[in-house]
Amino acid sequence: MRQILIWAYCLLLIIPLKAQEVPDVYSNIGSDEKGVFLQISNQKIYAQPADDYFRFTNFYTNIIGTETGLEFNFRIPDLNGTLYYGFINYEDGQYPQPVYFRESTPIANGKTNIPIARKLSDRYDMIGWQKSGKGILGYRIITDKGMILYDGKAAFIYKDKLFTATPTAIEGPFVNKLTHKSCVISFTTSQEVKASIKVNDKTFRDKKAKLVHEIEINNLEAGTRYKYKLSLGEFEFNYNFETAPIPGSRKKFTFAYGSDSRSGQGGGERDIFGTNAYIMKRIASLSMAEGAKFVQFTGDLIDGYEVSRQRMNLQYANWKHAVEAYWHYIPFIPGFGNHEAYNYIFHDTIRDFNYLIDHFPFANDSGESLFQDNFVLPENGPRSEDNSQYDPDKSKDDFPSYKESVFWYTYDNVAMVVLNSDYWYSPQGLSVVSGNLHAYIMDNQMKWLERTLKRLEKDENIDHVFVTVHTPFFPNGGHVKDDMWYNGDNRMRPTVNGKTYEEGIIERRDKLLDIIVNKSTKTVAALTGDEHNYNMLTITEEMDRYPEIYNHKKVKLSRTFYQINNGAAGAPYYAQEKTPWMKHLRNFSTQNALVLIDVDGNKIKVRVKNPDTLELIDEYDLRE
Repeated sequence: MRQILIWAYCLLLIIPLKAQEVPDVYSNIGSDEKGVFLQISNQKIYAQPADDYFRFTNFYTNIIGTETGLEFNFRIPDLNGTLYYGFINYEDGQYPQPVYFRESTPIANGKTNIPIARKLSDRYDMIGWQKSGKGILGYRIITDKGMILYDGKAAFIYKDKLFTATPTAIEGPFVNKLTHKSCVISFTTSQEVKASIKVNDKTFRDKKAKLVHEIEINNLEAGTRYKYKLSLGEFEFNYNFETAPIPGSRKKFTFAYGSDSRSGQGGGERDIFGTNAYIMKRIASLSMAEGAKFVQFTGDLIDGYEVSRQRMNLQYANWKHAVEAYWHYIPFIPGFGNHEAYNYIFHDTIRDFNYLIDHFPFANDSGESLFQDNFVLPENGPRSEDNSQYDPDKSKDDFPSYKESVFWYTYDNVAMVVLNSDYWYSPQGLSVVSGNLHAYIMDNQMKWLERTLKRLEKDENIDHVFVTVHTPFFPNGGHVKDDMWYNGDNRMRPTVNGKTYEEGIIERRDKLLDIIVNKSTKTVAALTGDEHNYNMLTITEEMDRYPEIYNHKKVKLSRTFYQINNGAAGAPYYAQEKTPWMKHLRNFSTQNALVLIDVDGNKIKVRVKNPDTLELIDEYDLRE
């Protein structure tokens, strides 16, 4: 078998690679049999290779049973370290977590084992596998450098003195797309299986065996708590969810908001390969304790800025695992940020500069498509920037999709409009390679926003509209150099196929404010992030919001609006900076924070708590 694999690999080296089709929206980007390249003068700069030293699926698929337990082969020859393990007792508590055994097992050259019969029997058999003949283990991979790489699950059956690895849910189940009459339960299994979910006396099934499952639960009653049972082979998992009230019921409820949970400093669970799992777990548990009906989380879930799809998927998995035990019951609704970037990177050695563009092909291998693959979100947003004024070829699709990164949803009398200010994002060198600017909302998304707010303005069941976008309109600490300000430099704007947009970043910010504030009476606040701190800004016509020299039209604001920034979900903090509007700022804090928004009919109250210490950071009425 090994000889066959070597022969196949050598054959791949002989056969020339086919050049990829480069989207027309880029400039100076080409592709040949060697790969994607940036052309500068006579120089071809090829994109950095992914350098994948693992496949994400190898962390949970290569497990076999033996007479003594389970053997793992992660197929990473250079992986050495430690495997911690312990049973998960799904009957002991509402939020099942692994309880790690007092001993661990070494990982050598990517291989290890869990000696279940010898170590986890008799007084250490906390799940009763010796009687039931089955069980589920949680395991944690830690490298020899001390990094926590991945938290996984492994299910087994014990019969005739032999352990057998069996499929289990390695992600989920998650409650998504919750309405007053339906939801979607999603989960990922370690092997292709047919699964089912039973709600009351009705069973909803997969039509065929699959790895990624999305099962719609429909014909439900509003404002009702339902128990649901996920069946996977020999195993059953019991959870519950509550449907939303009838739209416009105006019952009192709470929802939670945060962003920016990419890995933090301090080691341990503050950096589980790409995400601050410690603070995210605290945020999830506090949200549940406060009775939040859903958690909106807008951007920078992970470190990102990756050239590797495998590493991006591992980071997303670690974020999902951090909140998984709570996502069984209430929706967590992520938005797109700059750290969701999945890039081609071209290093110019002459200028010592990196050029970065969104990965392609856009349909199945971009930052946007990767986000779509990892989450189940509403699909009622705009299609893309195709057929916009700047589309270089209206006969074909040139841009990434907005699917599941721009959308809106409602809960009772509240609507949440989720924007993507890092769509088709080129982090560096966009004047050369073309791409979108960080914090810039492009044309088709702007038109969609205006249509959506107009629709919600007419909806008698909606009293309050929140617009959430990763980048603040008015940054205050950490991103004053960019976001929708760029130190007051309106020259900053996107470039499409070498052609720059007419409107600069401040003009575009004003256009957004005009739509959100002047053309809508229901919009309450913008929920933003990107800056790793909490603060609340009161935006009025009197607030100074322009650079000293500004020769463009200035928008007049017809009413007061609020910007609630909470990028304090675990990423390294940013301190406050000097801005023209700083005197309008309330309670700037670098503590980790969770914003809790209490809605009671026409009233809205905001409470902000530190999820680690439970200290109250801020509290105020937003609408009375």
